[in-house]
Amino acid sequence: MGDGGHYERNVKAAQAVIARGPAVITDLLAHSNYAWAAQNCKILAEAFVDLGLLYWRKGTDPRREFEAAEGAYLKLVDIVRKHRLPKRDFDVPLVYAAMLLIGRKTEIVFCDEETYGASRWSCYQARLVHALHDAPASDALVALTDRHLAENDKLPDDIFEIYFQLLGLRPSKLELEERVRRAKSTWAERKRSEDIPEGRALDGVGAMNEIYVDLYLGAVLRKIGWKGRTVHAWQWD
Repeated sequence: MGDGGHYERNVKAAQAVIARGPAVITDLLAHSNYAWAAQNCKILAEAFVDLGLLYWRKGTDPRREFEAAEGAYLKLVDIVRKHRLPKRDFDVPLVYAAMLLIGRKTEIVFCDEETYGASRWSCYQARLVHALHDAPASDALVALTDRHLAENDKLPDDIFEIYFQLLGLRPSKLELEERVRRAKSTWAERKRSEDIPEGRALDGVGAMNEIYVDLYLGAVLRKIGWKGRTVHAWQWD
């Protein structure tokens, strides 16, 4: 197998989480372990997104997986609100991006601004999903995003800078197609880069580059109505 077996292993890993997740959540709720039940809803939602992205890369419609991710997310919201759990513990930017792709605009319930000063990747993700869902970002989040971009100039910063330019959050003199080309090129760069320590497998680092697609770029392109061809473009309207 050209990808060294990574694709099949990642599919099986996501499917295993999905298979056991509902029963685990039910058991935790039955024992009043609400915080862990909520964490498992988060894990389940992210596993559905992970599986959907793997299918997407192979050209298979991921809408069922993204809809299931939304279902797990809504259960998470219900548990957190009903039992007054701290919202900062359940940041789910990947799920918010997936929900945008299936036409589910939502408020951004989970946002851990306390971590954004130390983690620019998390900060950028939060700024991005607020924009995708037309949700107002706090002054603190906007200021932190601008500060991180001003103080850093590596691949993670280039990745989100071009997303923000595509969304009109940052100025750019480039034509739209050139901005899209640059956004696509940052995905290819991740295959060789060690500059994304905060990213996850599905962010396309190293060998994962060939088995996932850029979820955030897909959401951005759908948001702005771009109709060109790329593996990262959403095609299931």
